[in-house]
Amino acid sequence: MYGILTSPLPSGPASPRPPEPIRPRLPQNPSLAREAPPRVLRLTRPRAAAEASASAAATALGGLLASPLSTLEAALRGLNLAPLRAPVAAAMSAAVRWLGVYREVLLVGVLLSWFPNIPWDRQPFSALRDLCDPFLALCREVMPPVFGRKLDLSPLVAFMAIDIIIMILRPQPRM
Repeated sequence: MYGILTSPLPSGPASPRPPEPIRPRLPQNPSLAREAPPRVLRLTRPRAAAEASASAAATALGGLLASPLSTLEAALRGLNLAPLRAPVAAAMSAAVRWLGVYREVLLVGVLLSWFPNIPWDRQPFSALRDLCDPFLALCREVMPPVFGRKLDLSPLVAFMAIDIIIMILRPQPRM
């Protein structure tokens, strides 16, 4: 009844007694039995609310996939995502810092491209070109060079894309 892919809830009369709570077994080891007993977990849903959500979903979808959708929605609402907030925030912060460093490397590469006498086949210039050119080539597909290939606007598109991604990943202040 509480699985994600199950049949619809029965529409018959509600049972007179509530379901029994799940009680964990106490340890058999006497040294562990002195500890406080674990708390009792209640994994029950009010039957009226479940029937109401199932009937609302059935009405909204015309009866197609009503039960799996409503049970999936109920299961997703019951997930506790609090333990994931810190790792996700750390990953987003690392991505923002990496993109900031890449933006500076890209700026150096674009500024050095203005000088025609730089030996791009030697180090460190070849490493700089290897870092910048794949992303700039992707941006050249969005904005090709203009004026007979004399003016390349792909760095503008690249900087705008990086800044947009940074704005999306940076946490917003709460008001």
